[in-house]
Amino acid sequence: MVLMGADDPLPSKYFWFEGDGYWIYAAEQPRSTWREHTLDCVRVSIGLEARAYIEWRTRSGSPGHREVSGNGVAIIPPGEPSRTLWLRRAILVSIFLSKSFLSATGRALHETRFDLEPVHLARDPLIEELGRALYRECEMQELYKPFANSVAEVLATHLLRNYNASAELLSDFGIGLGPARNRRVRKYIEQSLERDLSIGALAKVAGLSPSYFAEMFRQTTGFTPHQYVCHRRVDRARQLLTDRDLPLAEVAHRCGFTSQSQFTTVFHRFTGVTPGRFRSEYATS
Repeated sequence: MVLMGADDPLPSKYFWFEGDGYWIYAAEQPRSTWREHTLDCVRVSIGLEARAYIEWRTRSGSPGHREVSGNGVAIIPPGEPSRTLWLRRAILVSIFLSKSFLSATGRALHETRFDLEPVHLARDPLIEELGRALYRECEMQELYKPFANSVAEVLATHLLRNYNASAELLSDFGIGLGPARNRRVRKYIEQSLERDLSIGALAKVAGLSPSYFAEMFRQTTGFTPHQYVCHRRVDRARQLLTDRDLPLAEVAHRCGFTSQSQFTTVFHRFTGVTPGRFRSEYATS
């Protein structure tokens, strides 16, 4: 029933796991169509190296659409209609969380109300890493239930802390930046990747001391500020590398790396290949 949106036949090889209040689907998804549908649970879909197109309607009935190439995360709350076209083969992991599962997580966080904001093919490094970890486990066809439980709990916590329109400033409870500060800091990072993004600079944006900000940021995102900034800079570099006329030194500069050698080192650590190798193998001519 959870896969009711799949118009095309399911892949010949896919993985399905049923947990206590959550479900996991993973597959190397071929070109396919997921027709417009709604669910009574939250769907979090992670497309890795995907090219996808999504259409949706807001609660007021207004239409929207977006296309993305690369990694994208969709967070579809209960009752939200959406339609997705997978335009090329991609790694797809979808995690479905029941309302009761989210409610139990919310009570543990002292958050009794939740109204998740929908997200349509945006970037969220923490959710992407959770998707990668699940896919690796599913490839072995032996998803360890305690591991799956932990991933579902981390995901639910992350959603309630960062995408909950009803949330108060959760930092008052000492459990993260809170939605407003988190959005402000992330927006600043996206707009300032080529600038100084030290802990001191980010803490100033958040209005907190550097040490307190670093701990609250880690609790909110699962990453240290440095790790998160590196993720975003590498993702920006992957986009710029598709322009073959742009010198590698210019890509490094636009992404905030202090030198081309630092760019190469960090890019290789996160992707497993050098920028030049990535451009020659993955960038379109």
